[in-house]
Amino acid sequence: MKEHLSQMNNTELRQYLSEHRNDEENFSQALEILMNRKHNNFKYPPPSEIDAEEIEAILKDKLNKKQ
Repeated sequence: MKEHLSQMNNTELRQYLSEHRNDEENFSQALEILMNRKHNNFKYPPPSEIDAEEIEAILKDKLNKKQ
């Protein structure tokens, strides 16, 4: 079953999770696969701990990456 789940894309996995929320074993496997695909684990500190220039630099960097 896990091999089948690993071949699904993220949208399909989310749909699978929604449809199988009462099947604990399959739900756990699908959730594990989805969570392992998460690449951006960086967490920013709260805005109260960052000065304005740093926030501006972070936002500019994010905007440049989108373009």
